[in-house]
Amino acid sequence: MSTPAKVTKTPYIVAVILLIVGIVIGYGIGSVTAPKPAEVTAPVGLTGEVRIGALLPLSGALSTFGAQYKEVLALAEKEINDYLAAAGKNWRIKFVIEDTATDPKTHYDKLVALHGTGVKIFIGGASSAELSEALPYCNANDLLIFSPSSTSPALAIKDNGFRYTPNDIVQGKAIARIMWLRGIRWVIPVWRGDTWGDGLKRYTVERFNEICKASGESCGVLEDYGIRYDPAAKEFSAEAAALASHVSDAVSKYGKDKVGVLLISFEEAAAWFAAIKAYPVLLEVQWEGSDGTAAIAPLLDPGVADVAITVKFYNTMASPGVSPHGEKIRKLVREKLGLDPMGYTYFAYDIAWTIALAIDAAGAYDTAKVKQVLPYVLERYLGASGYIKLDENGDRAIADYDLWAVVKVDGKPQWKVIGLYHGLTDSVEWYTS
Repeated sequence: MSTPAKVTKTPYIVAVILLIVGIVIGYGIGSVTAPKPAEVTAPVGLTGEVRIGALLPLSGALSTFGAQYKEVLALAEKEINDYLAAAGKNWRIKFVIEDTATDPKTHYDKLVALHGTGVKIFIGGASSAELSEALPYCNANDLLIFSPSSTSPALAIKDNGFRYTPNDIVQGKAIARIMWLRGIRWVIPVWRGDTWGDGLKRYTVERFNEICKASGESCGVLEDYGIRYDPAAKEFSAEAAALASHVSDAVSKYGKDKVGVLLISFEEAAAWFAAIKAYPVLLEVQWEGSDGTAAIAPLLDPGVADVAITVKFYNTMASPGVSPHGEKIRKLVREKLGLDPMGYTYFAYDIAWTIALAIDAAGAYDTAKVKQVLPYVLERYLGASGYIKLDENGDRAIADYDLWAVVKVDGKPQWKVIGLYHGLTDSVEWYTS
C-alpha cells in the first residue's frame, strides 16, 4: 500500500528508526551494538513465537519458484531470530510452510486453515490466480498477504495485498520492446488462459501495437492466429498442430525472420516445447517468453532444452538490482538447488525481513499496525533486491528486467542472464559474455 497522505506520528515510527540503522542485522554487514536495556525490551504483548503463513508452490506449475522461496525463507528465519536474540527481544518468528501445488483453491483452503490457528500475515500468492482467490478473504478478515511474484494488473488495487514485484503493465512494455529489437514484426500470441496470462498478453500486445504504429513499418499482432489454452492442460499436440499451420501461413507472407511466437506460460512450457518438435516451421521462428518461464528447471531437461536454445527463447524477469546482500542468496540457491536464483527469490527474502521488522516496530502481531508502519520500514531498508518502493496500490513501483535464456556451457544446458531491459530508457543492454 502507499503511505497515507497524513499519518499520525506514533511510537512505532520511533521504533522503526531505532531498529533500522544500517539495516539489516541479519545480512552480516558489521556487528550490532545492543542498545540500552530500556530500548531493547520488547513492547508489551509481543512475546513468544509469531507464526507467518508461507503458502508456497512446492509442486505444480511453479515448483521451481517454490523450491527457491523455501530455501531463502529458511535462511531469513534463522537470521531474523539471531537478530532478535542479539537485540534482547522476547519474541521469535516462525514461517509455517504449506504447499499450494500452484492451485488457487488449495492456496485458499490452506490460508483459511492457518488463519483458524491464529495466523494473520502470509507470504503467498506466488501466482496471480492464487492471490486473486485469496484477497477477498484477506480483505474481509484484516489479514495481510505479501507476494514475491504475482504480477497481474487486475490486482493493482488498494487492498491488503503487497507485491514486491511490478505489475505486468511494466513487464508488457519490456517484452514488446525486446521482441521489436529482436527483429520480430509479426507476433502470434500463445497464452495461459487465467488472470495472469490474460493480463500480460493484453498489455504486451497493446504495447507492441503502439511501437508498430509509431514505426510506420508493416507489422502487428496476428490476433486471429492466437491460441488461449487451458491452464490445466498437460499436453499440447493439438494446439501445436494448429500453431504450426498459423506460423506456416505467416512465414509465407512475411518471412521467418519477421515472425515470432509469444508464449505466456508456466512450467507447462516444457510440454509445449516437447510438442512443437514435430513441426520444423515452429523451430524456424523466434520465441519470446516471460517471468513465468524464466529460469525454470523443466526447460533444462534434455528433451526440451535444445528446443529452447534453437528458438532463442528469451524470458523477462524483474531484476533484483545491485545489492551487497545479493551474493549470499546466489550462493545459497546454487549450493542447495544447483541453479542461479531468479529475481523473485530475492524478493521473497526481502518480504520475510520486512515483515519481521514491521512487526517488531509495531510492537504487536497486529495487521493494522504492521500495515501502518510498513512504509517507514521500506524507506530505510536495503535488501537483497535493493531499495523497495511500493506504489499507491502496494506494488513495486520501479524495476528493470533481466533477460534469461537457455544456453549450453561445457555441453550442458543452463539458464543464463543474457541482457538487461532498462525501464527508464525503454532499451536493452545485451551482454556479450
